[in-house]
Amino acid sequence: MTFLYNLIIYPLYTIIEIAYMTVDKITHNDGLSVIGVSVAITLLCLPLYAVAEHWQEVERETQDKMKSGLERIKKAFSGDERYMMTTTFYKQHHYSPIMGLRSSFGLLIQIPFFLAAYSYLSHSGDLVGERFLFIRDMGNPDALFSVGSFSVNILPIAMTLINCISGVIYSKGHGIREKIQIFGMAAIFLVILYNSPAGLVLYWTFNNIFSLVKNIFYKLKNPLKSFWIFCCVFSIPLLFFILLGFKTKILYKVIFTLLVLVIFTIPLLLKGIKIIFNKFLSPVFEHNKTRTSIYILSCVLLFILSGLTIPSALISSSPIEFSGIGSNPNPINYLFMTLMQSSGFFIFWPLCVYFLFNKKVQTILCLFMSFLSISALINSFIFMLGYGDISSTLTFLNAVNFKTISLISFVNLFVLVAIFVFITLSLPKLHGKIYTYSFSIISFAMLLLSVMNIKTIKTHYNSFVSSGNLNQVDIEPIFHLSKNHKNVVLFMLDRAESQFVTEIFKESKDFEDIFQGFTFYPNTASFNGHTMMGAPLIYGGYEYQPLEMNKRKDEPLYKKTNEALLLLPRIFTEQANFKATITDPSWANYSAYADLSITDDYPKIDGHQTIGKYSTAWYKEHTSNEEGRSLDNTDAILRHNLFIFSIFRESPVILREMIYLKGKYWNSNGNLTSYSNVIDNLAPLDFLCDLTDFSETNEGSYICMVNELTHSSIFMQAPDYVPVQNVTDWGTSTFKNNDAYHTNIAAFKRISKWISYLKENDVYDNTRIIFVADHSRATSEDCLEKDLELDEKIAGDNYRGRGHFHPLLMMKDFDSTGSLKTDMTFMTNGDVPSLALNGIVENPVNPFTNKEVPLDTTSIKKDGVVVTSSDIHQAWLYKDLKTYPVRSDQWWRIKNDIFKASSWTQESVSD
Repeated sequence: MTFLYNLIIYPLYTIIEIAYMTVDKITHNDGLSVIGVSVAITLLCLPLYAVAEHWQEVERETQDKMKSGLERIKKAFSGDERYMMTTTFYKQHHYSPIMGLRSSFGLLIQIPFFLAAYSYLSHSGDLVGERFLFIRDMGNPDALFSVGSFSVNILPIAMTLINCISGVIYSKGHGIREKIQIFGMAAIFLVILYNSPAGLVLYWTFNNIFSLVKNIFYKLKNPLKSFWIFCCVFSIPLLFFILLGFKTKILYKVIFTLLVLVIFTIPLLLKGIKIIFNKFLSPVFEHNKTRTSIYILSCVLLFILSGLTIPSALISSSPIEFSGIGSNPNPINYLFMTLMQSSGFFIFWPLCVYFLFNKKVQTILCLFMSFLSISALINSFIFMLGYGDISSTLTFLNAVNFKTISLISFVNLFVLVAIFVFITLSLPKLHGKIYTYSFSIISFAMLLLSVMNIKTIKTHYNSFVSSGNLNQVDIEPIFHLSKNHKNVVLFMLDRAESQFVTEIFKESKDFEDIFQGFTFYPNTASFNGHTMMGAPLIYGGYEYQPLEMNKRKDEPLYKKTNEALLLLPRIFTEQANFKATITDPSWANYSAYADLSITDDYPKIDGHQTIGKYSTAWYKEHTSNEEGRSLDNTDAILRHNLFIFSIFRESPVILREMIYLKGKYWNSNGNLTSYSNVIDNLAPLDFLCDLTDFSETNEGSYICMVNELTHSSIFMQAPDYVPVQNVTDWGTSTFKNNDAYHTNIAAFKRISKWISYLKENDVYDNTRIIFVADHSRATSEDCLEKDLELDEKIAGDNYRGRGHFHPLLMMKDFDSTGSLKTDMTFMTNGDVPSLALNGIVENPVNPFTNKEVPLDTTSIKKDGVVVTSSDIHQAWLYKDLKTYPVRSDQWWRIKNDIFKASSWTQESVSD
């Protein structure tokens, strides 16, 4: 069944998933995404419906011709004699009863598409709890109203009515048999889908709507031309909607614009195809055997390349990393999976489509598949490019420049166009022999290469198992602390909440002793509710607050952010006798990934990615624990990502970033990433002691570690706060029902072990430690003085109320002792550079602007600080901007006491 699923359903499931995520990325609306899936499947099926309609028409005409003869036989004969005469009559007309299935083909082709849609939409966690129009929850039946104890689901009834209307229009003038078939299927779907999730029924309802539209156009005098005009008219407002109504990457808007242009130029494209066919492809049209051989060999080449060669090459490059994962400790098992998936994409469905159509279409398909296979080879081996190290879940460990719009991407496109022209010209002249030989040789060579890769994988895996290292973890230290010089360690805990600190220390009695010498600053403000504008001050101080950044109108925002990220490392390494290590820099180069290239020009600054890098090691270390095994999504993620990675490699350079999709590879299953995101950030904190070493040095050490565990919201198992599938112990805090509290205390638990480790190695006293957050979240408003009107003004239409401006700030200075102190001095996270440098650099200077970095910030905060409630946060959307696009009503001044509502006043800021 697994093989049949991968062969028949998986390709359609993947198409549905990609269509859903594409529309969701544009609209951020799950209902519209479901409708987008319906549009995509309808367009994909149109050629198949055309074939089905042709076959049904042939069947009707054949039945009409034989009708009188069959009636005469029926009247004149009976029993075996009638059977023999009917069989003879069929042979005379070159007809077999099995051909009667042709009339049912239109319904039969819907079955695999329905199963794929049912598999995807009925199990989609994205639809649960989501509203759309009158639907309260698309993850459940719509149950619009009830009659007694019986829930009435309107959507399946509407779906059936639309289906019946469509059937009436379609079957007008047809026989009673077709009408019974159509209305019988409508009734069956009503029964099947009545209690199904509303999202699935919505999909099938719009399928019926599009079928109704298709049937209406089919009855017109010139249906294809009418449908084309309709699509052109409809696409114009849709184009304006996408271009002007959504903030998304320019690339996506360009692609959508090109798709609309394709719709408008369909008549020209069809005319061009006809010219190409008549002028160049007619010899291929005449040679059935050669044409079919080339097509099949092209499919086989893609099947081997996608299902075996690329995955085996990837795994063989680091077999141990892919070993011991989940239920598939042997990585060769993943190759069986990709082979099955590839067989559906490049063998089953392509051959089904090929043999459905006439010789003319087959010739065009032969040209297309030949081009697809050759371009896949070129892209995979010539334009593979270097994207750096990759994890076992196939996410790139460092920031990646995909070169989406670059010289290499245009060269790639030029080469592909040249290849298409060459194939078009050479395919008929060479009569296909060169292609059949070439494809056969290349397929054999790739098969041989794959066998060698598999042998490498097998050898390494056997060695791995025999050495007993199946669950062993080996992690190299990246944080090097001095035993005889000063160390400064800054933890930027994204979205950590100040309001939780007191409860965290109440619940964890040992923290009073562990966190000796720390001071907690609850009266701390952030400058924005997002990392993009809230974090730069942490690294660079008040010179990088939003208002000051906007005064430097001639410099791109990302460069100013890079300056902030590098300010402390550069001062420590250039103005003091320190070395520096930073991890996962926040929005470096305004990249969505940890772009460590900002450290390239500074040899004394080491850059590392920790988020996501140690997840596989964490899972391996916890495989002895049943809960740890149940959280390990690596196996499921690999099953999804590995084949799509092959498509990524085979695709043109310009499309790869879109396929990669920040490491998701179009995986819409949130359940496969929810724990993964937590573990990606939990693992480096769990391994913090392993990542740290100590030595006698001639220099101090500055470390800045960014971690986003506190940004997550997930309940964990107390008292150690570990992630489990089923939480049974929620802890004792008053915040125990707050999932954000759980991730905050989980971070403190892990850092507390690291602090104990420092004490054991006698480096606690000579180490200054700072905990800070870039912003907080809405729940932090609970500890502020209530003022709903003020919160509504600040939040505006983006829900960024005062709570988002209340981040964590704690510090332990050199040789500091005593239990946790609370200091109510008005602070901001912009004070961090001053706290970090005080007593180490006498007069620190910003190496980028040559301005002094103040060690005493009291005068800066004397009249309060100006923050912004702007909701912009996806930095990559604003890479070309030089100032933050903040509205005049989104500036606020906070003075002296963040807790008092009267301390917040709206600020008038001129351009």
